[in-house]
Amino acid sequence: MTTDAADAGARLRLAASSPFRLAAVVRSHGWFQTTPFTWDEEAEVLRRVESLPGGVASVEIRSSSAGVSVSVDRPLDARDRAELRVRVRRMLQLDAHVAGFIEALEYDAPLAEDLARHGAGRLLAGTTLYEDVVKTICGTNIAWRQAVACIGKIGDWGERGAFPKPDVLLRKGADRLRSEARVGYRAPYILSAARAALDGTLVEIEAEAPDLGARELAKRLESLDGIGPSSAGFLGLLLGRFDLLVIDSATMRHAAQVWFDGRRPTRQEIAARVAPAGEWRGLALYWAMVRAWQRETGLESR
Repeated sequence: MTTDAADAGARLRLAASSPFRLAAVVRSHGWFQTTPFTWDEEAEVLRRVESLPGGVASVEIRSSSAGVSVSVDRPLDARDRAELRVRVRRMLQLDAHVAGFIEALEYDAPLAEDLARHGAGRLLAGTTLYEDVVKTICGTNIAWRQAVACIGKIGDWGERGAFPKPDVLLRKGADRLRSEARVGYRAPYILSAARAALDGTLVEIEAEAPDLGARELAKRLESLDGIGPSSAGFLGLLLGRFDLLVIDSATMRHAAQVWFDGRRPTRQEIAARVAPAGEWRGLALYWAMVRAWQRETGLESR
């Protein structure tokens, strides 16, 4: 069981169960390249701006001996400190228990060794499911470089660099999402995500996630406008449900090259490949794909 400690003023120390490596979590996918995140690779500092109940705050996160140290640019009252603690814990999946993940990969020793060296396990998430859904929609059927640009334009509407609140997106409307953020056909889906945040749908899904079966959770996520099976699997992983599979075109391509001698596999064959990982099967498939992406983009050596 992990515990948190707080210093007076604008500093928090948040614990994480072992193993935990901040850099591996941050680079687990492309969120760290999107607003309001900034990642300082050399110093290994993750920064972002958060709109807390008491106002906007700039946050810096560094590794500590037991987890992470969080510094804020202004004093925090008890309410802000409690809220920030919850958000950072969600963002870095500090409460996820991943101690058995590497052991579950004994069916693929090279992958297990690689992920153990890298410190793979947890994934970087937004501080809300709303943020994750909006970014996921922006990244669907589009080059990642363009998705980052779309998210950046949306981020410009947030208060002093924070991710914009859902009511802000609703006020901007579909026309400005298309003309300014260049999200194209995704505009109504993004607005639907904003409405789902405001009416409590997203909070409800996140609260129910730990108690739902994998297929039930996937269906709940797929009920959101603009979220298909692959996106639902990815969002499930961000919710800490590591049994959900993400099988998209990139997964198919990598699996064909690495696991099936160039032959395009079926979804069932890919699922069978990682089935020995049991409750970790979604995470096993995901990290195999991420390590391939990191090698292709030069992130592997960092």
